[in-house]
Amino acid sequence: MNAANLSEAMRTVRLAGFASLLLALANTAAAQVDPSPLIAPVVFHWVQTQTAWPTLEGGSVGSASQAFWARQDALMETAGFTAQLFDVTHGAVASMRNHLAAMRARAEDLPEGPPPLRLVPFIAAEAFAEYSAPKEVLSPAGFEAFYKVIRGFFDMCAEYFPAKPGQKGPLDPAPFARVDGRVFIVLWWVPLQSYDLPRTFFAALSDRLERDFGFRAYWSVHEWFESGGPDDVNYLFNGPKRIQKGRNPKYPAVDLLVAFWPPNLESYASDLFAARNGAAPYAAAWDEVIAASPRPSIVLVESYNEITEGSHLMPSWPVSHWPGDGHWTGPPDDPACATQPCHPVSYTDTWGPPNPWHYLDVTRRKIREWLEGPVGTADVVPPHAFIIAPRSDDVVSGATPITILAADDVALREVRVRLDGLLLLTGTGRIDRRLKSWNLSNGPHAISVETIDEAGNRSTVTNEFFVQNPAGTRERAAPPSKR
Repeated sequence: MNAANLSEAMRTVRLAGFASLLLALANTAAAQVDPSPLIAPVVFHWVQTQTAWPTLEGGSVGSASQAFWARQDALMETAGFTAQLFDVTHGAVASMRNHLAAMRARAEDLPEGPPPLRLVPFIAAEAFAEYSAPKEVLSPAGFEAFYKVIRGFFDMCAEYFPAKPGQKGPLDPAPFARVDGRVFIVLWWVPLQSYDLPRTFFAALSDRLERDFGFRAYWSVHEWFESGGPDDVNYLFNGPKRIQKGRNPKYPAVDLLVAFWPPNLESYASDLFAARNGAAPYAAAWDEVIAASPRPSIVLVESYNEITEGSHLMPSWPVSHWPGDGHWTGPPDDPACATQPCHPVSYTDTWGPPNPWHYLDVTRRKIREWLEGPVGTADVVPPHAFIIAPRSDDVVSGATPITILAADDVALREVRVRLDGLLLLTGTGRIDRRLKSWNLSNGPHAISVETIDEAGNRSTVTNEFFVQNPAGTRERAAPPSKR
């Protein structure tokens, strides 16, 4: 090879290497937020019942069972969310454990890879035993007490997602969202004796996490922690603005507010409320996200089930409110608020169409439009069903109710109910019937509901329940006919 050919060959090699480097850098940049984009609602684990918008499940966490959380995760996943801000709550350990168990079961259903909804630990005042007591975190003992709460959550996670061979520490970090290769942790408001934290505070927390679990953290924090120096993308729960933008230019972030109407805060003036108005303001906030440039890397939504502040996406009874509507206006801590709309302060607002899943359907359409482009007038959202009775793991006997709620964002065509795989009955909306359980064997059974809309979109939900009738139970014979 002559000198000219050698020089040209070396130039080709250098260009190829440079191109490979650019490609690697591009891939690295694309993976700096994982999943990308990170779209996550805040998910709470403590019991909330006081609300202007009662949920189908009955409260914010329903039964708080593994089956309950599996249903909620499935709804968030099909809506297009890629992660969830997992609220860490002192006193709600059983609810959190059942949620982690549901996530593990979902991950085990997949051939490989992490759960579709990545975990983002959300740590706030409710994570601590003393909710409102200011914490002292600057002394060694105070720092250890603060870190103990964070470590306790990851210790719990390690029971459900143990480390794989070769991983450092007791925990597999794959289920967690990451930014810059670090586990994404949100630290919202926690009462401290002083927020004048040293710039090393969050680095020290990450040092401890790396020592105990093998990873460092990417901190997204309440603005009061700003002096600490970490990222400050989290503006959740800060007033009635529909959309707020983070200040980190590297990873553009936005926080969306669904609505805001807390019935337990009687002193709130109406001008602080953020109306649902049929989801029009929420959809408009998503339109801002779709049009934003640069494209946001992180979208946080308030909330999935913060029902006490009326900000939830969670399927709820479609209710309208107006002054003199007859809804409960007594003390907001009255047990009546657990079963009906509760609002001591009058306010005019509406859920929207008679579709309990309306806000999740809006979310699904908007996320799809953002990621894939306009879908025009095509109906791309499948219908929904909720099996009110029998619930998962119910033990039934005698003539037991079958109660099913079904809806679609456009038009529902048919509801098909199957028992143990065999077609039992059909309908076109809500179903209220009774099942003669004595005709079934004692033991486990499954009821499934398939819903079909006019566009042909389908979805299926299933509840497993148990029949337990006394031996020899039979339907009473009908009287003989007089004909």
